[in-house]
Amino acid sequence: MGLFQQGFNERIIYAIAIIVALGVVFIYSEQKEQAVPSLGQQSISVASSATENSEIAALEKSTEEKISQCLASIQGVGQAKALVTFSSGIKREYAFDKSVTTKTSKQTDKDGGISEVEEVTETSQLVMAGNSTPVIISEQRPEIAGVLIIAQGASDPKIREQITLAVKTLLNIDAAKVSVVPISSE
Repeated sequence: MGLFQQGFNERIIYAIAIIVALGVVFIYSEQKEQAVPSLGQQSISVASSATENSEIAALEKSTEEKISQCLASIQGVGQAKALVTFSSGIKREYAFDKSVTTKTSKQTDKDGGISEVEEVTETSQLVMAGNSTPVIISEQRPEIAGVLIIAQGASDPKIREQITLAVKTLLNIDAAKVSVVPISSE
């Protein structure tokens, strides 16, 4: 009985450690600034705004609900809850209006020597739609930092492996980013 109790305590400690680690990653990812790449190798640094945080939160919630529904449909899994965290924000590529002006002039010095001077001026301006919103060329979903699955059937190793494989395939992530634990019976 003491051996069973020790293994059970280790599982609880492991589950708590994973939840705390995922929470830290989630908090850290919300505080990051987003770098916005553009055409012509330029980037604009945009601070995380309330709108972006709400977009990410909505994306996380939507992903969690879809995963939970899919897993609950698998035989033997039972009730399932999912927690998904992202390691970065949504990456957007913005349109820039670039112009390059080249000016060439020839100068003759008093000794009769001719020198040619070429002056190149490059300007770049963010393209705006209307007055305030920049034009987005492409948008990329954020990278998944980790997934925690809490399921009724997770105490069975075969079911836990099926859950891990399903989440890994569904989200196209490594198995190391997926943690599957059983629901507490308390």
